[in-house]
Amino acid sequence: MKNSRLKTLLIGLIAGVAYAFLCMLIVTHFHKNVSVGYIFLLPVILGAIPVLFSTKEQLKTYKSYLLLPWLITFTFFVLCFVTGFEGMICLVIIVAPFVLLGTLGAFITRMVKLKEKGEGTKLYASLLLPLLVFAFESDFRATDQVHTVSTSIVINADRNNVWEHIKNVRNIQSSEIKTHFIHLIGIPKPLNGELDKEGVGGTRHITWEKSIRFEEKITQWNEGKGFSYDIHVDPASIPPTTLDEHVMIGGKYFDVLKGSYTIEPIDAAKNKVTLTCTYRVTTNLNLYSKLWADFILDDFNNMILEVIKKRSEIK
Repeated sequence: MKNSRLKTLLIGLIAGVAYAFLCMLIVTHFHKNVSVGYIFLLPVILGAIPVLFSTKEQLKTYKSYLLLPWLITFTFFVLCFVTGFEGMICLVIIVAPFVLLGTLGAFITRMVKLKEKGEGTKLYASLLLPLLVFAFESDFRATDQVHTVSTSIVINADRNNVWEHIKNVRNIQSSEIKTHFIHLIGIPKPLNGELDKEGVGGTRHITWEKSIRFEEKITQWNEGKGFSYDIHVDPASIPPTTLDEHVMIGGKYFDVLKGSYTIEPIDAAKNKVTLTCTYRVTTNLNLYSKLWADFILDDFNNMILEVIKKRSEIK
């Protein structure tokens, strides 16, 4: 690679990361909602920036320009995580749009610049697009949407045994929990779930790692078959560094409202257990938020059900 082209790519990398930080600071300080422009338009412009700094001669070799947005995204995300601007969960959720749309932005900008007469300086106006969208979408009000996730598992044990392990899941050990995606992105593991009394009005006290505590208030009770509960979380009880603001349980963007366990007999020694969670998302990007919330909650439900299954099946 020629020195001039390497220098151009390096300038594009630095400019892209600096521009990404500028947009992040604007969104952080002036936006009250999740920004559509930040997640879906900013990556396109980040992919365009290295192309804007390149000559048409340099653009004839295009592969590095299609991959450079990945490096910009990686550098930006690492710096965000190290400096504490963003947590791992949020970064993982938005990485796909940044990588894919960044490459698309580089590809489209390269084609336009090669076809334009001159050096394509008019394309620099595209740098204003995210800023205009940020200002425009700040007037949009986020809406509440409520969804439900149900996860099932088959347990080879009699119903009474399964029922006992569902009511109370005490002293969960790390060795009982398989590694799940949710752990890789920093969601704490459960430690204890204990019911103070059986029946409607009882409370299950839940403890997670990192000092997270909340309560499940029993609203329906069907002895040996299942129960339902409302979830009560005091956001102030969760340390601010534990969960990202956008996925804070009981926060303005996300909350888990209620849940239930049901046991369906398959035969005398086999039962299907279903764990259901109902949650709220409040953003102006609820469709994308729902996809991730469904996936994360299903993964979490599977983890809990695996612990119950392992304990129930011990002879």
